[in-house]
Amino acid sequence: MISRLKRNSIPALFFCLLFLSSGAFVWGVEPLFTPIPKIEPEGPAVRIIIFSDETCEECGELKDKILPRLMEKYPGRIACRIHDVGITENFKLMVRFEKKFGIAKHDFPVLFLDGKIRSGLEEEIKELLEPDILASLQKGGNPWPEPAPPEKDETEDDPIKSRLESITLLALIGAGLSDGINPCAFTTIIFLISYLTIIGRKRKEILLTGIVYTIAVFFTYLALGFGLLTVVKRIVNISLGSRILYGITGMVSLVVAALCIRDFALARKERYRDMTLKLSDGMQKRIHQSIHSKVRNLGVVSAALVLGVLVAMFELPCTGQIYLPIVTALSNPRFRSRALWYLVLYNLMFIVPLILVFIVAWFGVSSKSIGERFRRHIAGIKLSMGLVFIVISCVLFYMAVQ
Repeated sequence: MISRLKRNSIPALFFCLLFLSSGAFVWGVEPLFTPIPKIEPEGPAVRIIIFSDETCEECGELKDKILPRLMEKYPGRIACRIHDVGITENFKLMVRFEKKFGIAKHDFPVLFLDGKIRSGLEEEIKELLEPDILASLQKGGNPWPEPAPPEKDETEDDPIKSRLESITLLALIGAGLSDGINPCAFTTIIFLISYLTIIGRKRKEILLTGIVYTIAVFFTYLALGFGLLTVVKRIVNISLGSRILYGITGMVSLVVAALCIRDFALARKERYRDMTLKLSDGMQKRIHQSIHSKVRNLGVVSAALVLGVLVAMFELPCTGQIYLPIVTALSNPRFRSRALWYLVLYNLMFIVPLILVFIVAWFGVSSKSIGERFRRHIAGIKLSMGLVFIVISCVLFYMAVQ
C-alpha cells in the first residue's frame, strides 16, 4: 500500500507545486511598466507604448520575438514601455490612451506610437508595425505618446467603487461558504464518511482520508477556477465583450437566486427530491460508484486523493452555478491584481465545511446524524444562497454599466 501511495502521491504533489509556481509567476507583484530596452535611448527614436495581458500568447510573441528582431534591425532607435493590464492602474491608463487615440479594434496586444493605435498581432501589428517604425524614423522619431488627462471623478476617491470592493469581498466569502454547504458538495462528503464507517475504518483513518480528500478538492477546484478566470479575462479584455458577459452572468445569477428561493420553499415542505439545484440522480450514482471502486482498489489515502480530484470535477456543473459568477466578477480590472488571492480565499471558504464535517466525524458523530442535521438546515442554506446570488448579480450589473 505504501508503494502504491507513493506512486499516486508524487504526480499529485508535482501538479500542486507546478500550479503554485505558475500562479506565482503570472500573478506576482509587477511594476507598472517594463521598459525595453532597460536603458531608453536619449536621441531620435521611435517610442512605443504597449499594453499586454499575461494570458495572451500573441503578447508573448510580440515581446519575445518580434520586438527583439526589430531592435536588432534598428539598433538604438526603438524604445518600448510595456504595461500589464492585469494591474488596475495600467488598465485605466489604457482607457485614457484610447480616449485620445481611438478604441482598439482587436484584442491584445495594443500599441500606441506616433499618433496611431494598433491592436491584434495577426490583424494589424505584424503587417503595420515595421512600416510605422520606418515612417517615424524618417521624421526623426517621436516623443512618448501621452494619454488623455484623467477625468475629475478618476482623480478622487470614489466611495461607490470602494464600497463595491467591500461588498464583493463579503459576497466572495459568503459564496465560498454557501458553495461548501451546497447539497451538491455536502451530500457527497456524508456518503464518503458513511461508506468508510460501514467498511470498518477507524477514526484516525477517516480523519486522514478527510485531510487528503480536502487538499485534493482545494487544489483541483482552485486550478479549475484559475483556468476559468484565464478564459473569462480574454473576453473581458474586449470592452463590449465585458459588458455583455457581466450582463448575461448577472441575469444568470438572478435566475439561480430565484431557483434557490424556490428550493427554499420546497425544503420547508420537506420536498427535497423536487429541488432544482442539486446533483442529478445519475451524477450521484456515478460519484458513489467512484467512491466504492477507488476505496476498494487503491486503499483509503490514495483513494481520497483521486476522489478529491474526480468529485470536484463531477460536481463542477452543479457547484459552478456559484463559481462562475464569482470568477466573472474577479475578471474585472479592479480586482485583477488580487484575483488569485481572492480565488484562494474563496476555495478556503469552500473547504471549511468539509473540514468541519471530518472533524465532527473524528469525534464520533455518525454520518446519519450529520445528514439529519444538514437536512434540517437545508432550507436556511438555500435562502442564504439566494441572497448571495442577489448580491452577486447586483455587483455584476454595476460592472456592466460602468
